[in-house]
Amino acid sequence: MSSAGFVARLPIAMIGLGIVLLVSLQTGSYALAGALSATEALANAAVGPLIGRAIDRKGQHRILPLLTGGHIAALILFVVLVQRQAPVPLLFVAVALQGGLMPNIGAMIRARWAYLLVGEPRQLRTAFAYESVVDEAIFVIGPPVATVLAISLVPWGTLAACALLLGLGVVLLVPQRGTEPPPAQKAVNGAGSALRYQGLLPLVIVFILLGGLFGSFEVVTVAFADEAGNKGLAGVLLALYSLGSAGAGLALGAMHFTVPLHRQLLVATAALALVTLPFPFIGSTWMLAVVCLLSGLAVSPVMISAFALTERLVPNARLTEGLIWTNAGLGLGIAFAAAGAGSVIDNYGASTAYFISAGCALGTFVAVLVAYRSLDRAWTRFYGPDGDTSD
Repeated sequence: MSSAGFVARLPIAMIGLGIVLLVSLQTGSYALAGALSATEALANAAVGPLIGRAIDRKGQHRILPLLTGGHIAALILFVVLVQRQAPVPLLFVAVALQGGLMPNIGAMIRARWAYLLVGEPRQLRTAFAYESVVDEAIFVIGPPVATVLAISLVPWGTLAACALLLGLGVVLLVPQRGTEPPPAQKAVNGAGSALRYQGLLPLVIVFILLGGLFGSFEVVTVAFADEAGNKGLAGVLLALYSLGSAGAGLALGAMHFTVPLHRQLLVATAALALVTLPFPFIGSTWMLAVVCLLSGLAVSPVMISAFALTERLVPNARLTEGLIWTNAGLGLGIAFAAAGAGSVIDNYGASTAYFISAGCALGTFVAVLVAYRSLDRAWTRFYGPDGDTSD
């Protein structure tokens, strides 16, 4: 299931960059490219939790094929409209449609792990760490491939590859019914939003700010490489960031801590804020490459602890929706930060736009610090002040 999920998730590392590259190559505007990329992410964030609730109620095998078919059709429409220089409002409609129908494969795979490893928190944390490493491997592979396809072949090559990979991955995943969580109609129907579970809303806010970091960082790094005359290195720079994160994820997946997950999250976000602060002051592509690799080490600890904490605070019958809420937060942050970064780049340059990334990273720490008591109460409610400190 994880291998099928890997194939189906490859587009998440390529689609935003593919939109930016296609639109910037066709129009020359990073502001429009960033706004369209942001719209795609925003639509996914808005619709995702509703889809997650439907998946919890009906099952992955019934919902996923429909989503995939609709997403691929909308993606093809978007490419055709860009190529034909269609009116800008039509571009936003098409990109919003394909973003809203983009299936959240990562949440579905993590829900499968939670179903398989129920009652095994240490093994589940290791599984989540493994999936975070898979995510980072995707972001190591995806950006360079996306850049090559769009710049060296055809501008729409990246988005064509996204459609093919998602379709193939879903075809491989859907028949694997043995790992799929069973529908939980009684637990879901009429139960309201999963946000009602204590601790989930603060985590969604953290993910919004984390998404702001990722969304701005991707757009700004492409523009930084372009300004330096090395646009072809944009994918490599993004891959180095993910490579550092994957290395940290491998190390953390082999460790077991006795510190509660919300305390781990506080430390991890502090480290992330610290290593992101230098980006606005970097003056060369090669220095940026070094800092990308080193700062990427702080990303996986945040993702692993936040996803694991979500799993511990949300019942399994609502877990797909809960995980999609966190991913919706990521998408919301990506949406606003990508749009803002594009505008700042056009007016002030890429280095200045890195202040958005640094501010979002600092914001993750502040958000956890402000919500720490709420997270601590939620943890204590389930596990007691001294209980279940193992991960």
